[in-house]
Amino acid sequence: MSDHEDQMMATAAHRLTTVYGGLVACCAQLPLPISLPTGLISNLEMVPAVRRIEQLAEEQPMPEAQQSALYTGAVLWLAAVDLYRLLVEEDYVEARAAGLLGVLMIARDAIHDLGTWLLEQSS
Repeated sequence: MSDHEDQMMATAAHRLTTVYGGLVACCAQLPLPISLPTGLISNLEMVPAVRRIEQLAEEQPMPEAQQSALYTGAVLWLAAVDLYRLLVEEDYVEARAAGLLGVLMIARDAIHDLGTWLLEQSS
């Protein structure tokens, strides 16, 4: 891989981790909290946990917009993991890497919106 490709992969891995951290923080504050694995964990532990969020999002006793933000954050994070896996297992494709980062931006924004709402509810 070139330096650029290595940098894109490192950025993607870092953002996958930080967006997951946002999910962890939000899920702990949900009306019906969802515990996610933390610490030194692999995607093998993260992916099933985030799939669980996606399945439980509509059961949360909160407005539809916030349920949607939780669902969106989880589903887009899962999509980003799939794109990352393709980048690792197949040839590096710039458009795929850019798409991965774009999907993570949308997931991050959804999680941020949910986190803001959760903070407003606790005050």
